[in-house]
Amino acid sequence: MPLMYTTLMTSTNKRASLTSGSARSLHANSNQDVNENNIIIQSECHCGKVVLDIALPREYSSVDEDVKVWNCHCYSCRRYHTASHVSYLQLARDQISISNPKLIGKYVSSCSSLDEGTDKVMERWHCTECSSKLLSVVSTTITKTDEKSDQEQSNDCLVNLGPINSDTISQAYSHRWKEQLKQIENNLHSSQEESPSCRWAGVLPSNPDMSYSARRRMQLPDEKMWSGGCECGACKYEITLTRLTQLQHCYCNLCRKLSGSPFITWLPLDKEHFQWKQSDSVTLVRTTPVGQRHICSKCRGVLTIVYDDQPNLIWPCAGGLDDATLPDSSSEMGKLLSRVCHICCRHLPPWIDSPEDGTEKLLDAC
Repeated sequence: MPLMYTTLMTSTNKRASLTSGSARSLHANSNQDVNENNIIIQSECHCGKVVLDIALPREYSSVDEDVKVWNCHCYSCRRYHTASHVSYLQLARDQISISNPKLIGKYVSSCSSLDEGTDKVMERWHCTECSSKLLSVVSTTITKTDEKSDQEQSNDCLVNLGPINSDTISQAYSHRWKEQLKQIENNLHSSQEESPSCRWAGVLPSNPDMSYSARRRMQLPDEKMWSGGCECGACKYEITLTRLTQLQHCYCNLCRKLSGSPFITWLPLDKEHFQWKQSDSVTLVRTTPVGQRHICSKCRGVLTIVYDDQPNLIWPCAGGLDDATLPDSSSEMGKLLSRVCHICCRHLPPWIDSPEDGTEKLLDAC
């Protein structure tokens, strides 16, 4: 059975726009106007039941003013998406329409990129059937007279780039987004001082002259204890690292849809060295014919993969690791790695460059 979640909308319309107030149907004539003045790109959840139609200006000359993309590396975004960062497409709400709004659930959390000193929060929207992370709506917390809080939605909407169908994006937009995402000013909270765990995203093994087969057999002189969990804190685990591990950055469609991010990073561990410390909301969900994922039923964080043909292994998301338990520097982190590779590169989205860090790039999973 799919994980059940509180739904964000109650409209029974098959497709509704994200305008202020209640969801409404898009009329046939408004769709015609959209097609004449804009191009439509689509974002789709893993199960295919929720589709976003995103209207972008047809004229490329207006891209700079109307369309902006940026990466957020803040702790809350990394934790919710269980990834090194998330890439956002910032739009107005009336540029987006959504199918099956009754299948949309929300999780409210913070984001360090929001204006400091305000009560703004992120309403993070996901598919309640498959847990795909689709977009976030910036909202302001309002305290009512009965001391209960509610959210007042603004016009700002942040679409996750990860689940967007690549074949619906024009070359002009792909090129512009790729250039924007490279710019320092569009990578918020990316410094190592602000986001210590970002070090693992670009780290390499510290013994490049040693073969992988030799590194993979290396035992650590002292055990390392790492911990991790989901964004809401309902799921927590501990890892005992006794030998070198590896990082696999995966660009497959499933990982991008479930996380909402450009890629997700996995590290293999012996099951005997992985222990749940808090697991009341952990649900093991069949996500492919060959594997299952542990997902938090509260915040929908994707925490691990367990493959059917690897009964003694578990693959936690590196994005779920607690910053405080990781090494203090990239060089120290590299000493704990036997291998770093990029997998499923045939699914690399067109708005990011092919990784050129000297590590393996595999078209499929290894």
